[in-house]
Amino acid sequence: MRFALDLHIHTLLSPCAGIEMIPVNIVRRVQEVGIDIMAVTDHNAVGNAESVIKSALKYAPGLGVFPGIEVTSKEEVHILGILPSVESARKLESMIHSHLVNPPVKDSLAEQLIVDEDANFIRYEEHFLMGATDFSVEEVSDLIHSFDGIVIPAHIDRESFGLIYNLGLFPPDLEVDAVEVSKFAKESTLVNLRRLIPPDVPVLFSSDAHFLDDIVPPRSFLELMDKSFDSLKEALKNYGYVRNHKTGG
Repeated sequence: MRFALDLHIHTLLSPCAGIEMIPVNIVRRVQEVGIDIMAVTDHNAVGNAESVIKSALKYAPGLGVFPGIEVTSKEEVHILGILPSVESARKLESMIHSHLVNPPVKDSLAEQLIVDEDANFIRYEEHFLMGATDFSVEEVSDLIHSFDGIVIPAHIDRESFGLIYNLGLFPPDLEVDAVEVSKFAKESTLVNLRRLIPPDVPVLFSSDAHFLDDIVPPRSFLELMDKSFDSLKEALKNYGYVRNHKTGG
């Protein structure tokens, strides 16, 4: 079956995300624009992933939701990790938090909210999530893979926090399952990037949504057996090409 994907959506846990990014609003908006499978990918944290999963079960039946995280490496590169379970995501988060360069802070806690599926307040996240870890890009990839996760360097077409712009190249020994480009990336951008990344690595469009209006109709589609994590991982491994809608340029 053909499913539409958006594997990069933030909640109000991310300090840079809008207060409207509560679980119920996210899952309803995602379904409204035609997305079948999404991932919750807050900065260096997974605290709201389970709440979004539960909210989807209540308010958006049929929507596939995976727990995820957007990790910042010591090179200031953003890497998405998509995990098979909330338990594995929490274990990964614990490792990430123990390697954050910035210590816990108290003056920005109000911007890092953890809520339940109905947006009831649970707690503040104690770690400052916008900092980097002391892990290298390769170490982040290895760590995510150690939890059976999917590794996707984020928005590689961007100068800010993009893999190729920050490192100057695609590291030859870096193990990834796909790469992500921005939701409005042009076809000419894809052609140029294709010269810099391994030919068998799928390219995904994602919204990197921080506000509800950032969640737009999908551009990436995969043929999957179902909406399970194993099906997604297998498709990325064997498909080698993701059907994307084109834009001008």
